[in-house]
Amino acid sequence: MTIEEEIFARSIPDFAKLVKFGFVKNGSKYSFSGKFLNGDFTADVVVTSGGDVSASVFDVQAGERYLPLRAKSRQSAFVNEVRESYRAFLREIKNACFVPQPFLTDQANRIAREAEKLFGDKIDFPFSTAPDYGVFRNPENRKWYGIIMNIPKSKIENSGRAASLSADDAIVEIINVKIDPEKSIELKKRRGFYDAYHMSKKNWITIALDGSVSDSLIVDLLKKSRALVSPRPCRARS
Repeated sequence: MTIEEEIFARSIPDFAKLVKFGFVKNGSKYSFSGKFLNGDFTADVVVTSGGDVSASVFDVQAGERYLPLRAKSRQSAFVNEVRESYRAFLREIKNACFVPQPFLTDQANRIAREAEKLFGDKIDFPFSTAPDYGVFRNPENRKWYGIIMNIPKSKIENSGRAASLSADDAIVEIINVKIDPEKSIELKKRRGFYDAYHMSKKNWITIALDGSVSDSLIVDLLKKSRALVSPRPCRARS
């Protein structure tokens, strides 16, 4: 993960605020150049229309890119001071121009917004040890009908056998939904669907929120999951 990805995770740009801050629009990109660490370094920051942030950092005196910034092996006091000053510079941009979002990926945030729009159900974050895990609950009985988590992708791709995790194992956001067991068998033959992570593999299924499954299908499955946990109407006694 780059420094920019770390700082701007769970946020989306407000383009009007970017312009007000001093960013210049050029096509589908917004650019800004600013100094930090007493003016000794310059950062040329670019924000795309899709919300991706990248930057090039230069040593003003040397007149060239400051490569130690991104070299993890470089851990001297001065290099760390430059990194922390650069992070503070980026946080200033984030605080002024970006809107907080509950999840890492655009798709996860879209699904959460759509669920609130359809059902009026706001995401619940009940876990102190995993504060970014969001739960969908049916307000009538507080039962879960979905949960969004972020995990190493190997944990679902290697489901059922030992997973070999590395330090840079890719993180993926997933959603678990309750499902009819027969439908689950059919879906798991398709890209983006997996055995349920950390839940009953018979009654739940995991969906990768990486764009491999359309929003419309995920929302449809979320609707059905909510119906499965909804209280059943009492039968009238004769």
